[in-house]
Amino acid sequence: MVIGSGLLARAFASFKDDDRVLVFASGVSNSSSATEANYARERALLMEQRDTHARLVYFSTCSLFDPALKDSEYIGHKRRMEDLVREYFEDHLILRLPNVVGRTPNPHTLCNFFRDRILSGEPFNVQTNACRYLIDVEEVRSACSPILSDGSYGGSTINVCFDMPAPLPELVRVMEHLLGKMATARPVDAGSCYEVDNSDFKRIWTSTGASWPDPGHWASTLARYYGGSSATTG
Repeated sequence: MVIGSGLLARAFASFKDDDRVLVFASGVSNSSSATEANYARERALLMEQRDTHARLVYFSTCSLFDPALKDSEYIGHKRRMEDLVREYFEDHLILRLPNVVGRTPNPHTLCNFFRDRILSGEPFNVQTNACRYLIDVEEVRSACSPILSDGSYGGSTINVCFDMPAPLPELVRVMEHLLGKMATARPVDAGSCYEVDNSDFKRIWTSTGASWPDPGHWASTLARYYGGSSATTG
């Protein structure tokens, strides 16, 4: 079963008729401007699933480890949601995701935000000290689908990300190259880089026989979705 209609819901659509798993993919779509009403809607929808006999799969965020965001309302909301999942759903799986890259019309994703500002010429701020972990939605689907119904992962919380985050100024430069246009970016001395313990995810990834990606892998992910004719498609 799948709740939601966005990027992650579509990625895990193969579970829509699976009674063993309930993929909760109906979270807050814009973390930077969400209101308490948005958070309350997600909490209420989650609590409506308390009687399920399926494993509850909840998508949290690796940004929980970002010291620059620790006091934000969004991070506080995600922590409370994780607590609710653990309290009310004995059989659960929490997947903490980084910035997921894929084809989506959502203008609030990090990469779509940069694409739209670069193409329009609209000025935007870039935190010079900030880094962001990126992952292809197809990599999330292929790596995580096998463990959603695997009994050994019941009650687990897994940080789903690769080793090296992308420095935001470098990310913008790669986007400029892919889009063939310079950004009107304003450097701001702010943000932070941080490490995430991804050892569990690394074991899951390599157990399939796949090689662990190189540190610059995020750039090829951007090229897949923002290079050439893909630049303006959702």
